Amino acid sequence: MSYSFGMILRQSLAVENPEIPEVLDMDSGEAIGYVEAIGDDYAKVIQLRMELRASIAREQPKFLCPICQVPVYLVSRKEGRRFFFRHLIEDGRCSARTRGELSEKEIDARRYNGAKESRDHLRMKEIVAESIACDPNFSLPKTEETWKGSPGEWRRPDVQAKFGELRIAFEIQLSTTYIRVIAERREFYVREGGLLVWLFKRFDESGNRLTQDDVFYNNNRNVFLASEETLAASKLAGKLCLECRWTEPVPEGGSVVLHWRRKIVSIDELTVDAERQRIYFYDFDGAVARLFADSKAAREETLRRRFEAFWLDWAERGRNNGRDDLVRWNGLRKAFDEVGLKLVVYPGAEGSDTLLNALYSAKHGRIIGWKYKKFIEVAHRIAGGHKPYLWAFRLVLAAYGRRGLILSEDQSGLWRKKVDRYKPLMDKGSSEYQPDRRFDGLVAFLFPEIADRLGKYPAPNPERAK
Repeated sequence: MSYSFGMILRQSLAVENPEIPEVLDMDSGEAIGYVEAIGDDYAKVIQLRMELRASIAREQPKFLCPICQVPVYLVSRKEGRRFFFRHLIEDGRCSARTRGELSEKEIDARRYNGAKESRDHLRMKEIVAESIACDPNFSLPKTEETWKGSPGEWRRPDVQAKFGELRIAFEIQLSTTYIRVIAERREFYVREGGLLVWLFKRFDESGNRLTQDDVFYNNNRNVFLASEETLAASKLAGKLCLECRWTEPVPEGGSVVLHWRRKIVSIDELTVDAERQRIYFYDFDGAVARLFADSKAAREETLRRRFEAFWLDWAERGRNNGRDDLVRWNGLRKAFDEVGLKLVVYPGAEGSDTLLNALYSAKHGRIIGWKYKKFIEVAHRIAGGHKPYLWAFRLVLAAYGRRGLILSEDQSGLWRKKVDRYKPLMDKGSSEYQPDRRFDGLVAFLFPEIADRLGKYPAPNPERAK
């Protein structure tokens, strides 16, 4: 499975011609087509399944059928993992028919046919309880005891115990569990300030059951298993140990490939997010965010250098606006549009040439865009004839340590006198030197070292002006 941070073509995960072709989003009040609502990102679809069921459990449904106003949730066809919306209740009031012939109870009756709890399930509970008992940070585990909530609400987890002040319920999943059950239990433990941890005996990384995906994708892509091996590790470490499996995004060949990892971990190596009912060893969401940030930073740095190369070439050739320059400039305009910045129609328009020539001169410590003989002449020009650019110019001078260069060329002392005049005025927020804000976004992007201070020109202060 690979992710690309560029544009990729993905196929919709919605079935064709569903009974409910659009849903009413109760957050926005707008009707959304089923293809848009379901999308093409499998992880997000699985998270939406949980969100819809959790919103129903809270009695604040997120999506309704726009025809009958009944809450809807997401289900999948067995073949191909394609999804569609199903009514919570189907009593004939709506023309859409989304439910099968069997109810959950009827399906369960056929599945189990009155079978007692399996030996595997019993042994798994023993393994979990014995593992917890090895850890002095846990209270003694309780098996199949009622967890009482608000009046009329209760659950009976397979195993429960307190870890410090946190009360944890462990549920063992050996067969299919309905998304409704998973969501309702999550909501119960959120209200109770507890944490629900799902445990598996086996986990098929290449062909998970939908129920396992419902847990995995809603738990920061971490899943936990308990076994004889983890029990032995718990006894050896004197801590609750579980096997964690997760996916790790790794950059490979211009895309990001998800690699499965496995490790037996102790409870104190895990991050607990009780509010979102998550417990994890590897922070998948954080890793993806860092990759996106690194990728974004790399793209921006490439664009920054591309612009600078163009500008230095263009300015030093004497502002030639030939066809090749305009083609390159239009390419830059398109690239800057993608990062949310608008370039002027052609290079140097609206006074941008003076500003950028000054800033690049300050960055490189040499004259760019003018035929002056000395660098100090650039400073004199900006301080004298382009005062709205002086604030940014001074920031770049300071960022690149050009003060010594200017002073070495100030044989007459004229620059020092000019500084003595304008510096107090700028400190008071004088409107005479008020920066031209039209290009702030571009300047901050091209010169990130001054971005934090660019917008901090002193505000006018009558007291300071006295």
